[in-house]
Amino acid sequence: MKKIFNSSGGFSLIELLIVITIIGVLSSIVLSSLSNSRSRAYDSKIKQQLNSFRTAAEIYFFNQTPNGYSPASIVCSSGMFNDVDSSDGSPGLYITAGNLPDFSQTFCGSTDSTYAVKATLYSGTEYWCVDNKGASRLISGIPTSGTFCP
Repeated sequence: MKKIFNSSGGFSLIELLIVITIIGVLSSIVLSSLSNSRSRAYDSKIKQQLNSFRTAAEIYFFNQTPNGYSPASIVCSSGMFNDVDSSDGSPGLYITAGNLPDFSQTFCGSTDSTYAVKATLYSGTEYWCVDNKGASRLISGIPTSGTFCP
C-alpha cells in the first residue's frame, strides 16, 4: 500500500515569512483607519455635547425671571455656565471638563441676552461653536470668549 500524504511536507521558512509580512501589512492598515475613526468619534462627542448644552441653555433662559442668560460671564466656570441656583431655584448649567474629552478646551461668553460656547476639536486647531442664535458650526483660529459664533 502506498502513502498518499508525504510526511515530510509542511511550510517552508519563506512561506511563513510571506504570511507574517501580509498579516503585518493588513494590521497596519486596520490600525491607521481605527485612529481616524477615533478622532471622528471624539469630534462627534464634542459636537453633540455642545448641541445638548444649547438645549439646556434655552431651558435656563425661560426659567429665569426676567428671561435671560444672566449672570453674564466670559469664562466657563462662572455665570450661567456654573450657576448653582438660578433666580427661580432651578439648577444652572454646568460645563465641566468631565463632559468633554481630555484634550478639549472650552471658551464661553454670555450677556443677559446672548451666549456662545466654543470647544477644541480633536485636531487641536479647529473649534466647534454653538450660540443662542442657533449657530452650530466649525470655526477656525483661536476663539475668544465672545457671545456669538463668528
